[in-house]
Amino acid sequence: MVKVLYVVGLGRSGSTILSNSLGQIEGFFSAGELNFLWRHNVLENRLCGCGRPFHECATWQEIMRRAFGSPDEDFAREMIRLQRAGTRTRHIPLMLAPGGWRQMEGRIGKLLVSYGRLYAAIGKVTGSRVVVDSSKEPAHGYAMSHAPGVEFYTLHLVRDPRAAAYSWQKKKRQPDTENREYMFSSPPARSAVMWNAWNAAAEALWRKTPDRYLRLRYEDFVSNPRVSFERILKLVGEEDARIPLTGERGVELGVSHTVSGNPNRFETGTVELREDRRWQKEMSPRDRALVTALTAPLLSRYGYALSPSTRAL
Repeated sequence: MVKVLYVVGLGRSGSTILSNSLGQIEGFFSAGELNFLWRHNVLENRLCGCGRPFHECATWQEIMRRAFGSPDEDFAREMIRLQRAGTRTRHIPLMLAPGGWRQMEGRIGKLLVSYGRLYAAIGKVTGSRVVVDSSKEPAHGYAMSHAPGVEFYTLHLVRDPRAAAYSWQKKKRQPDTENREYMFSSPPARSAVMWNAWNAAAEALWRKTPDRYLRLRYEDFVSNPRVSFERILKLVGEEDARIPLTGERGVELGVSHTVSGNPNRFETGTVELREDRRWQKEMSPRDRALVTALTAPLLSRYGYALSPSTRAL
């Protein structure tokens, strides 16, 4: 049975560097954002992390062959339809309601079986014990935790919402699209509301499985990656695996086979894990105050100071 480590949390929270760092551990495979597999890769043929178009990547073609034979566009569109029918944020209230999951499972049973096959095929083809899925969406992750044949673990990644909001304002080009389009951006108020919603949802959805759930702050990961890696390895029962560090903060990134995500997924070579604090100087006082006010309750819960210039430990 393959283990799946699902990274949940709002985008722009450091999930790409965390997931790709985990992918350097022997027996771990960083798959990228598998929730976008059908649209971005099967239909749009975007680049794999190795730099090849998805349909030309031998690793992914063998994974898809083993899992589904030869999935066509109709199959991909059906998977997208099922995702819309049961793995969106709007479905979280039903997931949490008494008996709600049974209704949801009836809608998306084929999707769950398909992802169970996908995870298993990734493990077989890559020789991995742990598949890192950085899809981040809470509802999608909770649904995938019910995929058959999967030992599912959740890594809840949290970043200071002001840092995340600052990052969401920046424009980033997508190198794997024909017209080099920009990644989706978001104004501070919207990203703050999403930060609240996704983090609260992650806690609510996995509160009944604390032995399969770990919350990790991005700031703690980059300040003390060794301890963070140890906590993650303990979560998934892989304590004997070698931590992928060179020195205290360096990670040697090899070529990945991530299917979707931040453009940083194409980065290779030695990377120093360090916090990006540009937001503290460059984010406008108005935006900082707005995000702080909107996220104040969870800021304290997650150990962040209300003052944007300092942070509680």
